[in-house]
Amino acid sequence: MGIGKKVKSEGFKLGMKAMGKLMEDPERANKLMKAVEQVQKGKEAVDETTHRLLNLGQFAAAADLKQVSRDAGRVKRELKKALALLDDIEAKLDV
Repeated sequence: MGIGKKVKSEGFKLGMKAMGKLMEDPERANKLMKAVEQVQKGKEAVDETTHRLLNLGQFAAAADLKQVSRDAGRVKRELKKALALLDDIEAKLDV
């Protein structure tokens, strides 16, 4: 087995072990699911904003740009929350 395949295989094994560890405690599994939900909400907001921007046939109005800026700020805050949740989960796994 080549080194690339071996590294990939070992990485997969470690990932599965980590997921097993995460999912064995219902509280941790719940936190992980919340983090995934937050990331998904952020992705949906980015997709929606991107779609709106791509559909503009002309220059965006100032109100539209303000809304996009607010949406981007909201997405950034949601992603920070999700990253904080993931950091908490990771810290608990290291215990």
